[in-house]
Amino acid sequence: MAFVITMRNKGATKEPWLNEVVPAQHSGQSSFTHSYIKCRNASHAQACYGVAAERLVNVNRWHEYAGQATASFHLFDETGNAINRPVQKNDYLRINIPGPDNPDADGGDWVQVVQTGEKSAGEQQLTFITVQSCGNPLTSTTSPTHFFDQPATSTFVIFRKQLTIMAAVYGRNEHPNRQSRNLFTRIRNWFVYLGAQLGLANLQWKALTHGLLHEKEH
Repeated sequence: MAFVITMRNKGATKEPWLNEVVPAQHSGQSSFTHSYIKCRNASHAQACYGVAAERLVNVNRWHEYAGQATASFHLFDETGNAINRPVQKNDYLRINIPGPDNPDADGGDWVQVVQTGEKSAGEQQLTFITVQSCGNPLTSTTSPTHFFDQPATSTFVIFRKQLTIMAAVYGRNEHPNRQSRNLFTRIRNWFVYLGAQLGLANLQWKALTHGLLHEKEH
């Protein structure tokens, strides 16, 4: 069987492949949430990685994997149409977090997929998605419609090295979004940002990283 473990060793971020795909941290706050499983043998590790990587790119099901008390994610293509397929570069994600709705976007927070990719060589495999806060593609607004301002990114990865598989979320350059003309939105964004810095975002991403690797599907 595979065991789900909370991984706190930040040395995992020093892997060259991860350094290549995770954006650099320049300003604001950063975050790092991850879990891993240790598999029985090479064939088991490859099978577990395949399941986790497939889950990662099926964004519409993240809520199912993470659990009912977590945020829901809805995938849209680059023209703003709701879709149900594996995520691609330039797609949009609407995120509905537990808590105060976003008054500027019918309740949701929006990010755009700026990069996706896969790598495989020897006993290493990687699947990743990087998103950045953005405007609501269903309207004409270009200002970010998210509680983080536009420099902020989140990178979601499934990484296998030999018999170990890690699921992780890397947050970079996180600043509260103060651009809205709506006072209530700015207040809401500040409190959601503050909650994220106090650990609420970590609970969300821990539930997701655990769910992407959960042993019952292996």
